[in-house]
Formats: sequence, C-alpha cells, structure tokens
Amino acid sequence: MVITDRYDHLIDDKGRLAIPSQIRNAMDPQEDGTGFYLVPDIRYLQLIPEKLFKKLAANITAGLALNPEAAKVRRMLFGSATYLEPDKQGRVIIPERFMADAKKRDPFTQAVLEREVTLVGNNDRLELWNRADLDAHMRELLADRLSLQAAMQQVFSAPPAPAPTPA
Repeated sequence: MVITDRYDHLIDDKGRLAIPSQIRNAMDPQEDGTGFYLVPDIRYLQLIPEKLFKKLAANITAGLALNPEAAKVRRMLFGSATYLEPDKQGRVIIPERFMADAKKRDPFTQAVLEREVTLVGNNDRLELWNRADLDAHMRELLADRLSLQAAMQQVFSAPPAPAPTPA
C-alpha cells in the first residue's frame, strides 16, 4: 500500500482521530493489518500500519545479547510506541500523553498534538502533524527550493549503472 495526500482532521475531546476512509479502504488486512502503531518522531507522530511495524521491529529484535546501541534503540522505540485499533467508524484514540492539553504529558516525547491536525501520506505510513507545524514546515521546504530540488533529484534518480568489467 502506498499512502499519499494530506487530510485535515480534528482530534475530538475524547482523543478520537478519524483515519481517512481512502486509507482504511486501501488497507489489506492480510498485508497491512487492521491497526497502526503510533511512533513519536521529533516534529510529528508516525502512524505505521500494524504489519509493517512488526516487520521493521523484527529487524531490530533478533538475539538475546544486545549491544548498548541496539538496546537504546529498542528501549526508545518500544517504550514509546502504542498500538491503535480503529473502531467501527474508523477512529483511533490518541493516548492522552501525546496531547498538548494533557494533564500528564509524556516527558520524553517532543511532538505533542493540538486538536487541529493534518495526516500526511508518506509512502508506507502516515505522519500526524499539528496543522500549524506542518504549514510552517512546508513553507520552510518551499523557501529553500534549491535544496528541495537537490533532495528530490537524489531520491528519484536511478541508481548508477555498474562499471563495465574488463573483457
């Protein structure tokens, strides 16, 4: 599943956020699962489809003896991630600790949400931004068009062809 577009939404007083029907309808329960893992990032929260998160998690959970760096990554990732199961109306409940107006905010999460948010498709996941923060971020990107163009060229350019082997 490739997730695209932007969707402006409100988180209601009960912490419910509607997942857009276009995304819910595109999710294959066999491939994607039915829910999402909410994973904090610096400026936004990620909503990663259930089965993708489990695949990614499998890559960092192998083995009993962890090096200290792997242990740090696991602690931060799994200690802050939350599974969200949509209700019959396609809404998920954002845990109170991620809300700016919460009585007990998560002290280790930098990205906290206001009520007006925007969901942004980012290929295999959704980003959940405060609407005002996303607007500012997009203006920053557009203000530096040369860097944006260079980054897009790097992302979308074909990998270099292998050097010919001497005959």
